[in-house]
Amino acid sequence: MKKALVAAGLLVLAGCTSAPAPAPAPTTTSSATAASTTQAASGDLTCDNAPEDVVGAALQLNLKHPKQTLNGIVVVCQYEGGGANTMVRFQRESDADAFAQGKQGFTASGQPVNDLPGFFDEAYTSTLGAGEVVQNTVVARKGDVEILVTSGANFEQEKKLITELFGRL
Repeated sequence: MKKALVAAGLLVLAGCTSAPAPAPAPTTTSSATAASTTQAASGDLTCDNAPEDVVGAALQLNLKHPKQTLNGIVVVCQYEGGGANTMVRFQRESDADAFAQGKQGFTASGQPVNDLPGFFDEAYTSTLGAGEVVQNTVVARKGDVEILVTSGANFEQEKKLITELFGRL
């Protein structure tokens, strides 16, 4: 049951975009040669902006190279290892309205959210699960870029990662 809840919550997270028109079919890439295709689809945002060593160090997890999924203005990086599902999600063209829609997607799926005042332009946190399987999420927006981090790490570790990732962009 816990795994089903976590999986359902992550599907909601991965699918949230602010694009009004349907996005092209997702494309999965994992090699450096595919980076140019990735950049064309999502600006300069790729999983190269969130390498496993940087993500793992901030979250204090041992992670393997991310699997990258593109969906229009969204790039999702999913990492193996770390004992729980670890994901970094970049989104371009995020404004206050798009950010509010993403936040509403969490609450609509039954995930409680808490505002995180003073962290970049806007931010919130959410926790899914209980007991041994807990997934924490921090979502923050700076300008027109939104970064979401979901993992088994704590909020402070996820905030540290988001701060580092914004610094790399």
